[in-house]
Amino acid sequence: MEGLSISSIWKLLTWLPKFILRRIFTREKLRDLILFDVRPRHEYATINLGEVASFGLWLQITNISPFEVELDRSSYDFQCAGVKLRSSILERISIASGETKVLHVEGSISDGEANHIARCIDNHNSSLEGIMEFNCKLHSFSRNNWHLNGVLPRFINETYRLPNKSMEPTANASAD
Repeated sequence: MEGLSISSIWKLLTWLPKFILRRIFTREKLRDLILFDVRPRHEYATINLGEVASFGLWLQITNISPFEVELDRSSYDFQCAGVKLRSSILERISIASGETKVLHVEGSISDGEANHIARCIDNHNSSLEGIMEFNCKLHSFSRNNWHLNGVLPRFINETYRLPNKSMEPTANASAD
C-alpha cells in the first residue's frame, strides 16, 4: 500500500453506480472536500484608495473529492475597517479532482467607503466571507457562510484620501 495516493483510491471508487456513490458522498461530504483560502504567496489582498478606489483578492479553491466539480457562482463579502466590500463571480469554473484553481475577485469602492477605510486604516480587522454554489455529477451543493479571519490587505494610495495637513491654517496664520 506504500506509494498509493489518495487520488488512486478515489479512482477505484468511481466505477461504483451513482446511487451508491450518492450515499457515500452526500452533499455535506462533498462540501467538506472543497478547500478554500486566500492565495498563500505574494499579495493576496489589495485595497487601492486612489481617485478610483478598488479592491482585489486572490483566492484558491482545492478540490480533494474524487469527482470533477464546477463552481457555478459565488459571492464574497470582504470586511475592512468596518466597511463591507462585495463582489461575485458568475462564470462557471471546472475544477478537476485534486486540482487547485486560483481566482481573482475584484470590485470598486465608493468614495465614502474609501474615505472611511483611509481614516480607520490602523484599526482594520479584515475578514472574508461568502457563498459558493457547486455542481457535480452526483449533487449540486453549496459552501455557505464560510468565514476567513486575518486577511491582511496591502493598501495602495492610502495617503490620497487623508487630509493634507499643509493646507490647514496654522495657529500663527490665524493670529494675523
